[in-house]
Amino acid sequence: MTINTIKYTELTGNPRHDKLISLVQSNGYISNEELAHTLGVTTQTIRRDIKTLSQNGFISRHHGGAGRVSSITNTEFSIRETIHTEEKTLIANEISNYILDGSTLFITIGTTVEFIARALESKNNLRIITNSLRVANLLYINKNFEVITVGGMLRSHNGGIIGPNVVSFINHFRADYLITSLGAIANDGTLLDFDINEVAVVKAMLHNSKKVLIAADHSKFHTSAAVEIDTLRNNMVLFTDEKPPTEIMRIIREKKVELHTVKKHI
Repeated sequence: MTINTIKYTELTGNPRHDKLISLVQSNGYISNEELAHTLGVTTQTIRRDIKTLSQNGFISRHHGGAGRVSSITNTEFSIRETIHTEEKTLIANEISNYILDGSTLFITIGTTVEFIARALESKNNLRIITNSLRVANLLYINKNFEVITVGGMLRSHNGGIIGPNVVSFINHFRADYLITSLGAIANDGTLLDFDINEVAVVKAMLHNSKKVLIAADHSKFHTSAAVEIDTLRNNMVLFTDEKPPTEIMRIIREKKVELHTVKKHI
């Protein structure tokens, strides 16, 4: 796993605590072992630190690690581009291998789906409909692809295109696959994200897709977001890098969700 170590902000008066908070905020979720290694202390010390910081509302305490508290604000896009890159690459390659040549795809906004867009270069005869200008810029030069973008309001922070016209446009298409990432997967199987306008587009794509391919690295099981997309169900395929927690695995089995767990390089 790649740990993003951004410059920390003085919040608590304790430099180690401040570094721990910054690491959690920038990565979404980190295990006790990863924090101990990065900060150069024992896991027992990290557990005590997490307990103290969670009691004071700086982070969220989880079994085996710590996560962000906020379910409203996503980590800055430029930071998300640099974290969990190995996991995102492996997931992207697995999704690319899963997709059949000659398919029609919806692709949403996000750093993870940009990894997937790059991995699609080996495919042939794809039609791609996307509301991500960044994804379109990665794919349009490929002569094997037909790339269709939507018209609406362009967001400067992530290259996403949103608005009611986007939803209306999406409803004119039927796709073999929707490729999407998300903000979090709750223990009850609810799929969550941060922005209601972006979620509206994802819902339209989901409604018009035969299969939904969800790219979610392990941090998505240990964080939260405020806007509901849908719940795990039997036309969904979940691609991740670690076995999901027990509660989510139960939902996966009950709903007959197809699960692909990629193996990280050692």
